[in-house]
Amino acid sequence: MKFKYGIGVILQVFDGIRVLDITRVLAGPYASYQLGLLGADVIKIEPVLKGESTRWRSEGDAALGNIGMSPSFLTQGSNKKSLTINLDESLGQEIFLKLVCTADVVVENLRTGSMAKRGLAYENIVSVKPDIIYCSMTGYGQTGPKSAYPAYDSVIQAATGFMSITGTPDSGPLKSGPPVVDYAMGMAGAFAISAALFARSKTGQGQYIDLSMQDSCMALMSSVLTAYANTGNPPGLRGNEAPSKSPASTTFQTKDGLLAIAINEQHQFVHLMQAIGLSDILNDERFNDAAKRRQHTELLRSAIGKALLQNSAEYWEPIINQMGVPAARVMSIPEMMVSPQVAERGFFQGFTQEECGLDRDIRVPMAAFQFKDGGPKLRSPPPRIGQHTEDILQELGYTKEQILDYSDAGIV
Repeated sequence: MKFKYGIGVILQVFDGIRVLDITRVLAGPYASYQLGLLGADVIKIEPVLKGESTRWRSEGDAALGNIGMSPSFLTQGSNKKSLTINLDESLGQEIFLKLVCTADVVVENLRTGSMAKRGLAYENIVSVKPDIIYCSMTGYGQTGPKSAYPAYDSVIQAATGFMSITGTPDSGPLKSGPPVVDYAMGMAGAFAISAALFARSKTGQGQYIDLSMQDSCMALMSSVLTAYANTGNPPGLRGNEAPSKSPASTTFQTKDGLLAIAINEQHQFVHLMQAIGLSDILNDERFNDAAKRRQHTELLRSAIGKALLQNSAEYWEPIINQMGVPAARVMSIPEMMVSPQVAERGFFQGFTQEECGLDRDIRVPMAAFQFKDGGPKLRSPPPRIGQHTEDILQELGYTKEQILDYSDAGIV
């Protein structure tokens, strides 16, 4: 059955849910973006005038950064409204608390204690909205000796041991290419908030969520950590090796391009040998089973490598996959973006130049899943700084004159 993003006749699951997003950079905005894709009314709270700092990153295109629409901001800025408030001022805090009374969720990723200093901690919020879902996203969590430490993705990869198993003995520890911890935390945040909303629908009670980058990163290594915790054998740098240490599971050079192959089962090994013309190896006792193959890793890899050098990665990929063996050509990002498989899934959606008000059409990533009905969809492009401030304040009962006065005073 073939589904498409944004097609369906039923309401989205978070229609009617209002989320106040006091987050910045990647992890927090990504969490609220996931909720927005499913229909939530997400209001992004930004500093007055300058907005969120991520807006101004050049990231290879100064033209976008100069107008506050950097690629990082565009990634998770859609389906949100922008409200600028000075939360350091008592009047700004008063406005925010009034807005809280209309909300279902507050999500913030400021350093531990920052919201409390402004009188906007969970204890303050729950006093005006008892059934609120309040999610705090920090580097190390609300407790522990590092709870007040600042953090970014790469630092957490170092602190959790993630880097210690990424790379090779020659390269030494490396961080991952993309900011995987940020996005893992964003997904965990969206999941936790969704679970809390579901629980509230049954109990009527709100929830406080303490979410850390540290725990999110450790969750990505669950099997690795479990293995060490229960065997005492520390993992090392793995490079492109599979956790199974299968000799046939790695990245091989072909006549043109690299090919990643993953073998975990005996039948997969048999089928790989047949696919690449090495059936004779199946009669060699040195390669009868996985344990023996590990004893002769270099010999086996040399044989596989020589066979694969006869043709390109693009040639081998379908042949090996048709034999039931997972294999993929190592693509560049530009290659992946135009691949037929990615195009078919519709993971990238976007807005025309006229819709987004920029000097170009834009494309942004969707959620990593689809529904038959009422699934993730884009409704509005990333907002300009403070684009919806007046509308939201009028909804709260403030007059145009009051809003103008607050603007002159730097409150909004």
